[in-house]
Formats: sequence, C-alpha cells, structure tokens
Amino acid sequence: ISLLDTSRFILSYNLGEKEFEQEYKFSSPVINEDFEFNMVLSPSWNSSMGTEFYFIIRSHDALMDYIEANLSVEPVNVEANIFKVSFKDYNVNKAHALISAIDTLYYKYSLNEKNRANKNKIEYLNTQLTETENKLDDFEKYFEDVTISNRTVSLDEDVKRTVTIMNNLDSQQVRLQDRLADLNSIINEIKDGQIVIMPTLDDKFPAHIISLINELNLLINDREKLGLSYRENTYTYKARQKEIDLLKSDLLGQIENAKENTIEDESDLVNQKIQLNQQLKKLPSKSTEYNKVKRFYTLYEEIYLSLMQSKNEFEIAIAGSTTKIKILSPATMPDSPIKPNKTIIYMAGGVSFIVLSFIFIVISYLAHDKIDGIADVERNTAATLLGSVPKYKSAKEHAKIIVNEHPKSALSESMRSIRTNMQFMLPETKSKVYSITSTIGSEGKTFISTNMGALLAMAGKKVIILDMDLRRPKVHKAFDKESSDCGMSTLLIKKHNLSECITKSHIEDLDFIGAGPVPPNPSELILREAFDEILEKLRGLYDVILLDTPPIGIVTDGLLAMQKADLPIYILRAGYSKLSFIGNINRLMATGRYPNLSVILNNVSNKKTGFGYSYGDVYTSSPYYQE
Repeated sequence: ISLLDTSRFILSYNLGEKEFEQEYKFSSPVINEDFEFNMVLSPSWNSSMGTEFYFIIRSHDALMDYIEANLSVEPVNVEANIFKVSFKDYNVNKAHALISAIDTLYYKYSLNEKNRANKNKIEYLNTQLTETENKLDDFEKYFEDVTISNRTVSLDEDVKRTVTIMNNLDSQQVRLQDRLADLNSIINEIKDGQIVIMPTLDDKFPAHIISLINELNLLINDREKLGLSYRENTYTYKARQKEIDLLKSDLLGQIENAKENTIEDESDLVNQKIQLNQQLKKLPSKSTEYNKVKRFYTLYEEIYLSLMQSKNEFEIAIAGSTTKIKILSPATMPDSPIKPNKTIIYMAGGVSFIVLSFIFIVISYLAHDKIDGIADVERNTAATLLGSVPKYKSAKEHAKIIVNEHPKSALSESMRSIRTNMQFMLPETKSKVYSITSTIGSEGKTFISTNMGALLAMAGKKVIILDMDLRRPKVHKAFDKESSDCGMSTLLIKKHNLSECITKSHIEDLDFIGAGPVPPNPSELILREAFDEILEKLRGLYDVILLDTPPIGIVTDGLLAMQKADLPIYILRAGYSKLSFIGNINRLMATGRYPNLSVILNNVSNKKTGFGYSYGDVYTSSPYYQE
C-alpha cells in the first residue's frame, strides 16, 4: 500500500498475470473479487516511518504454523497457576499487538465456554417463547371474534363440571405431549453428541434421568476442554469419549422407558377424553369450542410466564459470570531484541575460529608429508648431508647449466660448498667416480650433476658426465645438444668406441656421453663387464666421472650404477620429495654397501638454506632462477 495521506491509500498487488491498483479510504472495507478486509492506520504512524508498506495474505494453515512456531507459554509459578505468554517476531510492534490480541481472545474464550450452557438454554427458551406468543395471539383473536359475534356466553353447571374435567385432561395431555417432545429432543441431542438442554420444567422427568443428563453434560464439556490440548487419537481423549458413549447408552435406555410410560398415559387420557366428548355432543358446539380454547389460553399463559421467569434467571447468571482467568500484566515492549545476541555470536565466532584453526593445523600437519627443509633430513637419517641448493625457477622445461653464467649467485655458492664437502668425503686419488640418483623424477639430479660438473671443470678438473638414465635421458638437453645415435647404450654393446661417443661441451674440460638409443634391457647392459671397462678407461682420461643415474624408486638401474661409484649421492627436493623417501636412504645404508652415501637437498627456500648473506641483484636478476 502507498499512503496518500492519513485518510487515503492506494492498494496494488499482482495475482498471477493480473495487476490490480485502486485507491481506498482507511477504516473502510476493501472488497473485490479477490479479497475482503479492512485497513486501519495505526495512531503511532508518522511520515518518518515511510509511506509504502508491504504485506502478504497467507492461508489459515500457514498462519497457524507461524503462530505455533513463535508463540510460547511458560509456567511462572505452578502452584499459583501463573504462566507467561510470549511471542517472537522481527517486528516488535507486531509481536506486541499479537500478544495483546491473544490474551484478550483467551479471556473471552474462557468466559464464553463457561456461559455456553446458559446461552443454549436461553436460545431454547426464546424459541419456546416465540411459539407460545404466537399461540396466545391466535387465542386472543378467537376470543375477540366470539365476543363480537355472540355478544355473551352462558353455560350450565353440568357443562361447567364437564368442562372442568376436560380442562384437567387437556392440561395433562399437553404436559404429556410436551414431555414426549422434550424426550425426543433430548434423544436427538444425545445421539448428535451435543450438550443436552434441560427443559424449563424439570419435574417432567424422574430425578435419576435428570442426574444422568447433568453427568453427561459434564463429561461432554470435559471432552471439549481436552480437545483443546489433545488430539482425538490420544488415549486420554478416547477414554473420555468411551465414558460418554457408555453413559449415553444407559441414558437412552432410561429415556425410552420414560417415553413408553408417557405414551401409555397419553393413551389413557385420550380414551377419557373420547368418553367426555360423547357427553358434550349435546352441548352447543360454539360453547364447547369457546371453553376449549379458553382452557388452552390459560394453559399457554401459565407456560409463557414460566418461560419468561426461567429466561430472566439465566440472563442474570450470565451477567454475573466471571472467569478464573486473570491477566496480571498486559503485554510489554522489550528493551532490546532477543536475537541476535551479539555477545553469544562473538563468543561462538571466537570459539569457532579457535577450533577451526586447531583443526586446520592438525589436518595440515597430518596431511603434510613433504620434506620441508634441512632439519627434516637431519632428523630422519644418519646419512651425510653435503649441503642444500637454493630454490630456483627455470624458464626451461629441462635442466640447464647456469653456474658459468651467474658465478656469484647464491645457487653457485651453495654448489661450491657442496663441491668442497664432496672433496672431503674421499681421499685424494687420481680419478674419482660420483653417482647421482634420486627416488623419482623431477627431483633435480640432472641439474645437480651437470652444474656440479661445470663447477669442477671451472676449478681445473677434467670432468666427464655419463648419462646412465638409458630410459629417459636428459643430460644432452642440459648442454643444448640433440640426442645422438652414439652413447652409453651403444658403448655397452661395443657398437662404438669411447672416442666416438665423447661430446665436448661449451665449458672447457667438461665433456659428456649421452645415453644413446633407448635399449630394451638397460639393467642387463649395466651388469656387463663393458661398463667396468669403460669406467677404467675414463679414470685414465678424467679427474672426475659423474654418473647421472635413473631414479632408484622406479627402476634398479641406479642401484647397479651406484655400486661402481666412489661416492654415491642421493638427491631430495624440498616441497616435492616425500618424507618416506628418506626411508630409501636408510635402507641403502642398512645394507652396508654404501657406507659413505651422502645427501643433497635441492630447491630449499632461501630462508632455510643456512646462508647468512646474499648477493642481492646478482641472484634475483637471474633470468632462469629467482626467489
């Protein structure tokens, strides 16, 4: 609705494809083919509250669900029968209005329930009074007509005596008929399950029937009260209904007996009246009719006065009726909303944050199975740690030699430190063989072997690198060379000689032999004596021989090559290699075949390399490796 002023508003709504808009006045009925209601402007409204309001017309079931969900009744003092009624809603004024309406309705309902029996009696008396008034009017009109037409009425003593007897018989017959009518009415009310309205003259019925009727009315009232709190299929409700059914059966039997007796009495009266009517046949018909009507008039006049007296008594009872329900305190407006409770929300949020943080930390700890730094290696293995290589990022998809291009970078310094530690691991001999392996691919063994070879060559050593990864060779890519048909696979089968397969690199004193064509049986080739012969010849030609072997976690070729080395080196990659990979190192050392097995940790963050200085722009400006 859109308010125009304090007396007018525009109602608009959409119902399906129908669009409706019309002006109405407040406090006037809004009636159309869709709705019928009354709109009243609250006295508390002012322009600051806005001029447009929206509301939804809901079904009866939806409203009942809404009230049941938000209405609560709580006992305050059970002994004193005091309880508190409250209602929850987003609109405080709406909740206040509903509570005020609910307590008023409940009070009126209790009062109406208490007065229901008296109101039903008054309604019955009003019906009887109307019928009696109509009959009295008819009698009075008849008397007026007889007086006008006959002027006077004269009866002898015999007629008087006969008429007196007939009058008594008629009175008795009317009472018997009224009793039969009342009995039939009571029978119908009992069968319909209604509260039985007792006739005005209770002396029409025996005392035991009146007592049973009062007991039945009490049980019916009790059942109606139970229906407000219990469903019809509950045990309590069914038990009360069974009591009512048993009492109804007993009462109907008693009334039927009374009805039969009344019919017999009426039959006797009819027989007596027949005899008297035969005697009155000799009397003037008009006199007889007049006296008969007069008797009925007197009878109905008495009945009318009795009905009026009973009606006044019931009306006085209703006027003075009060209910036990008392409203001790009217509905009040709360100072603050019950929801949301900011304190509880903040506390719950804080607790939730702490719990979720703890869970996240635990899950992260349990899920983290990667080697994170030097401490993880030192804590989990007794193998010698030659050093660590800083984290780097390559623009190439394969290993590349960079120590010659960036000799002052942190990476080059870490490699020199590792080179020094390698020299300490072995006694001074003419030629040394180093094998470099890892658990799986992409841990950096080819990068370490090629860059270490370059550093050794730059230090004046004559170095050669042998690509022993006959399945996935990569050494030639580090030197930007293409794969050759001549390599370790062809040397081992003696297809080529050593001089044909040695390839010079762009770094002085650094040569390499590629893997050559991929053979079908790499492990068997390494086991041949030709491999020992090749190493022996190379020892006479070079100071350092580096064996770039395949990952031992995938194939056994690396283990075979490691047995030929003077110093086997195991590569782990931080953030990539799993902690379980260190178990491979421990198992190799436990065999006793590799007592000087050493470890290099690759791809360590700068903060975890152990260096206490940096080379500034020289390191960060590298086009291939950066922090």
